Amino acid sequence: MSALNPLAAAVALSVGLADAAPFTLQTAQGQPWSLASVLGKERVLILRNPPFAYLAEVRRQDAALQVRDLRVVALLPPGDARLNGPQTLMLTLLADPGGRVGAQYGRAALIGKDTGIKARYQTFPALNTVAALIDTMPMRRQEQRVRGR
Repeated sequence: MSALNPLAAAVALSVGLADAAPFTLQTAQGQPWSLASVLGKERVLILRNPPFAYLAEVRRQDAALQVRDLRVVALLPPGDARLNGPQTLMLTLLADPGGRVGAQYGRAALIGKDTGIKARYQTFPALNTVAALIDTMPMRRQEQRVRGR
């Protein structure tokens, strides 16, 4: 499989897509978390109601997420047991009452540091697929030159 084939899984890429819709939701601890707090600093993968196994994989790949400045935000039903799962540096678990915020983004959406939606996914994307897409982005290539990783 070529390096570009995983990218075909994205429904749409950056050309002509809108900026991310801002939102503020609560963590399991009742603390507010706002998308605006990370826009422009990190890339964000928003997931609507991801399965436990997917979240476990996100936790295992935390170091790779850090290298790409990729925060994974899981939007879950209030009271869901997954909200109390282990935290990692790049995983944010939020309660999304009624699924209203998640409905705006679909199953999964990747937001770039420029605040634009870079891809929407019909299913939960493999993290290596997301990483491959990020690695093609001009801003990421610049980061690789500057950081050496």
